[in-house]
Amino acid sequence: MLARTLTRLSLFSLALALALSFRAPASAEPLAALPQNTLAAIKARLAKAQGSRGELACVILDLDSGRTLLDENGASLLAPASNMKVLTSAAALATLGSDFEFVTRVMAQGAVQGGVLQGDLCIVGGGDPNLSGRFYGDDPLALFRNWGNRLKALGITQVSGDLLYDSTLFGGESFNAHWPQDDQFNRWYCAEVSALAFNDNCINVKVTPGEVGQPARVELVPATAYCRLVNETRTTAGKGAALIDLRRDKGANVIRVKGNVPAHGQGGFVGEITVADPAAFAATVFRETLEACGVRVTGTTRPHTLGADELPRFRTLIEHRARLVEALKPVNTNSQNLHAEMLLRQLGLAYAGKGTFKTGVAALQDWLSKHQLWDPGMVLADGSGLASANRVTARSLAKTLAFMAMREDADAYVASMAVGGESGTLRKRMYDKRLKGRVYAKTGYINGVRALSGYLHGTRHRVAFSILMNGCAEGTGAQDDILALLAEALD
Repeated sequence: MLARTLTRLSLFSLALALALSFRAPASAEPLAALPQNTLAAIKARLAKAQGSRGELACVILDLDSGRTLLDENGASLLAPASNMKVLTSAAALATLGSDFEFVTRVMAQGAVQGGVLQGDLCIVGGGDPNLSGRFYGDDPLALFRNWGNRLKALGITQVSGDLLYDSTLFGGESFNAHWPQDDQFNRWYCAEVSALAFNDNCINVKVTPGEVGQPARVELVPATAYCRLVNETRTTAGKGAALIDLRRDKGANVIRVKGNVPAHGQGGFVGEITVADPAAFAATVFRETLEACGVRVTGTTRPHTLGADELPRFRTLIEHRARLVEALKPVNTNSQNLHAEMLLRQLGLAYAGKGTFKTGVAALQDWLSKHQLWDPGMVLADGSGLASANRVTARSLAKTLAFMAMREDADAYVASMAVGGESGTLRKRMYDKRLKGRVYAKTGYINGVRALSGYLHGTRHRVAFSILMNGCAEGTGAQDDILALLAEALD
């Protein structure tokens, strides 16, 4: 997950500075072709990585000329894993625009008399994926607390009616039928999709040792009555790491924590787990935070569709805006699946007036086709790449990357990628001086799939590349070797 100690401004500014250095002209002379020895070495490394049963593809495009420098099985239909995010984020930025903002509103019905709002309060989800502590010092309640204090500043200390929540900007299924159907629904990467999303639709669980022989201390972060904890842990003597099994009952918010925590171990355990009905989770925590701020809600917390006929009776008290370009970085640097799925639904909303999985896929396919980036036979099963049913081509991915690099908003797109040896999913690889700080790319991993697509910046030339590996004998190490060989030809 994205380091949340960075502020929103510093995070984006740092990434943008890197992207601007990438965009600087690398050479007056485009690269006509790769040297024959480089081509031979790359092809040999690909063949070794493929093994006897694997499938792979590799496409490399020169960004200055648009020439294809290498196309090995570029039209093969392969599972891309999280390289799907390359396509989803590109279409979102190009379609919605770099000035697009997500808008979350807190609205009220009724007058304020003697500190009491004589009516209902309603929080309306606008598809913002970052209502969390990501840009607020890792404090998940920072935004809600700010909103509570703002309501108090408006003279509201009590709401006589209900707390309503409207998450109907997005519709359709919240959990993709192509996603893992086993207990992986617990995992952060399988979070349900909602237009009103909070804390990545997950809750953190912190486990610390208690007295030896007694249960460990288990707490939810943020603390909330929305989830029920079942503590089946034990504090043990000795040292070492905590061994914790964290699970949630399917369709419910009962969280079961099992395992042993050494009394003198390595600081306990912190994990995260998805919640069921995440919009209700957001509303519940919002209400709890309001009450902690001194704003009491008398009525119930319930879902509500704020229809056009009702809008004139509601007024906006708080309007929170967040920029799309800032939301791209968790998607491509840290591979945040929920955020990618929310972008897909925003695409569908812009395309068809409905923010659903089906309209999002239709919008993505239409955008790719419109710009000659679609290859026949491709299958789009989700927006994040978690679905094993996705099938795309390395050629489509590389061409999309090249297309985005030529746009006026290229800096924002490149800035969203992980940087070799420095950030996100590439932080612990590509320490080779030929690659560190010079690769801007999206990784991809599901069972049997290793993918890497992005940009490589040499001292004289720049390229877009895509490497897809399905069932191969080798994975990330081979990808890094191939890029190191390529880097030598770009300097």
